[in-house]
Amino acid sequence: MISVIILTKNEEDRLQACIESVAGLADEVVVVDSGSQDKTVELAKKLGAKVFTRSFDNYVNQKNWAFEKTKGDWVFYLDADERVLADLKQEINGSIQSTKFSAYAISRRNIIFGQEVRYGPFWPDWIIRLVKRSDFQGWQGEVHETLKFRGELGYSKCSLLHLTHRNVDQVISKNLHWSQIDAKLRLQAHHPKMSSLRFLRILTTELFYQGITRRGFFSGTVGTIDALLQTFSLLTTYIRLWEMQQPVPLEQKYSEIDKNLIKNNFKY
Repeated sequence: MISVIILTKNEEDRLQACIESVAGLADEVVVVDSGSQDKTVELAKKLGAKVFTRSFDNYVNQKNWAFEKTKGDWVFYLDADERVLADLKQEINGSIQSTKFSAYAISRRNIIFGQEVRYGPFWPDWIIRLVKRSDFQGWQGEVHETLKFRGELGYSKCSLLHLTHRNVDQVISKNLHWSQIDAKLRLQAHHPKMSSLRFLRILTTELFYQGITRRGFFSGTVGTIDALLQTFSLLTTYIRLWEMQQPVPLEQKYSEIDKNLIKNNFKY
């Protein structure tokens, strides 16, 4: 028996294809929603999924909590923007019948800005998503969570299809979410104070890494756009870190300016 877990928030435009892609594979689909304002929950129920609601704190807790809601001998974690292709479905159905492996890493074919790309980080893009219940030890980590298990790891021959980077708004929205978590972790780790020189070093090294090392600049317009956005993402993290390192919060500074303006009859 295979249980498929999908975490959702406002995924009504992507959820149907995601759930339909596991037909013939999943014995149960468990959707854990974190407060959708659209028709995600209604659609999930209509498509036969078991739907649970949990306030989001982080992905590790969400995924571990979702695991407890499943019954399958194997548990397959799937994002709403991922699709289980026909050949992968057939491979999984065959593999779990007789296998020495406790979990499987599955490659992803990534569609970014409407185009499949296979450079640098986008291929083979291995992710551990399928795990045997009896060997599951839980998810760990905050920014890049990792599935822990007992036993050996296998690798799929076939791939998931990942429909990501749908538009600039989606990429930046995701960046704003993750950069806040990442910045807090760096602050807790006592990262050195940010300065103009540190920002310039981060900018130049990350541009080189994304554009040259990961070959974004050699992969056409889409690759160049992605390299620039990834660099922007890292810079956003460090700008947030700089804000957190200020002895007086910026909001407090602006509040004090207003108070002084009122006190001094708006002389500045």
